[in-house]
Amino acid sequence: MNVQKATFYQTTPTSRTGFFLQKKSLHPAKSGFFALILLFCVSFFGSPAHLSAQPADFTARDPLAGIAKDNWLKPDSTFNKKRFYLSAGTGAALYGAASVGLYKTWYADFGRTGLRSFNDWPEWSQMDKAGHAFTAYMFSRYAFAGLRWSGMKRPAARYAAFGVANLLQGTIEIMDGFSEGWGFSWSDMGANVSGSLLFTIQDAVWHEQRILMKVSNDLRPIPDVPVFSANGAEGNLGYVVEDRFGTNVFERYLKDYNAQTIWVSANPKAFFPESKIPVWLNVAVGYGAENVYGAYGNTWQENGQRFRYAPERYRQWFLSPDIYFSRIPTKKRWVRLTLGILDFVKFPSPALEYSQGKLKGHWIMW
Repeated sequence: MNVQKATFYQTTPTSRTGFFLQKKSLHPAKSGFFALILLFCVSFFGSPAHLSAQPADFTARDPLAGIAKDNWLKPDSTFNKKRFYLSAGTGAALYGAASVGLYKTWYADFGRTGLRSFNDWPEWSQMDKAGHAFTAYMFSRYAFAGLRWSGMKRPAARYAAFGVANLLQGTIEIMDGFSEGWGFSWSDMGANVSGSLLFTIQDAVWHEQRILMKVSNDLRPIPDVPVFSANGAEGNLGYVVEDRFGTNVFERYLKDYNAQTIWVSANPKAFFPESKIPVWLNVAVGYGAENVYGAYGNTWQENGQRFRYAPERYRQWFLSPDIYFSRIPTKKRWVRLTLGILDFVKFPSPALEYSQGKLKGHWIMW
C-alpha cells in the first residue's frame, strides 16, 4: 500500500491553547482577565506586609523560622532517626506504588525479553527526554526536602537526593530494558542526570532553587478526526490517541505529549534581591510539540488498515509568567508544605508562543 497517496480529513484536533477557551466557554479576553485577577490576588493578599513581619530566608533549613509557629513540620536541626525512617519509609512506599502503577500503565501489555539497549533520541520530538529531566528534578527536590526535615546536613541531603532521583528513574530504564516494546536508553539516563543535576548544582551554589522545572497539561478531549487510508477506508485519530496515550486522566497526563508542556521557571527576585519584583513571581520558558502521535511518524494500523495523519509535526516554545507557589508568604507551615508540593505545576497564565516560524499570543495557557 502506498501510504503517501492516502487522503486525509482536514479537521485538526483542539490545540493545547484552545482547549481552555472551548471547554470553559470563555471569551479570550475574559480568560486573560481571569488569570490577571488571580495574579493580583496573590500579590495583594499574599504580600509580606500582610502575612509576616520579616521576609523568609529561602536558603535556610527553615525558611519560616521566626515567622511560623513551631510544630512537627519544622525541620529538625539535628539528625532525627524517627523522622529519617518516616521519610525513607514514605518514599519507599511511594516508590513501590509508583513502580506498580507504571508497570501496569506502560509495560503490562508488552512481552518481556533480555536486557537490551536502543537509541530512542529521535523519538517523540524529544518530549519524553524533557519529561525525564523534569521528573528527576522533582524527585531530587522532594527527597531533599524530606531529608532536611529529618535533620540531615545539607551536603549529605543534597547528594543523597541526587542518588534517590536517579535510582527511581533508573528503575524505569531497567523496566524499559526488559520490555519488548522498548529498551534501556542512554539518552533517557542522560536526561535523568541532567534534571537531578539542575537541582544539585543550584543547591550547592546558591543553597536555594532559583530555577524550577514544571509541567502543564491542557487535558484536551480525545479527538474525533476521521482519517482515510489509500484505498478509502475510514479510521479515526481518536483510535491512535486512546491506543498510545490511554483513556484515563493519569495515562493521558503522562503520555500525551501534544497536551503536555515542560517548563523551566526562573525567579527574578532571587537573582535581583534589591528589586521590587514580588518574591513569588517567576518567568517561565516552555517546550512542547503538536501533531505527535507516534515515536517517529503519525502512522498506525486500525481494523487491518494502515493510516497516516497528514499534518506536519512541529515544536513549540513558550514564554509566560508563573508563580513560585512555595514562596507565597505565609505564617502556616502546612500551607507552605502544600504550596511546595504544587511547585511542579505551571500556573495557568498568558503566554507567547513561537512555532512554525511565527509568534502568536494566548490569553491563557494551561
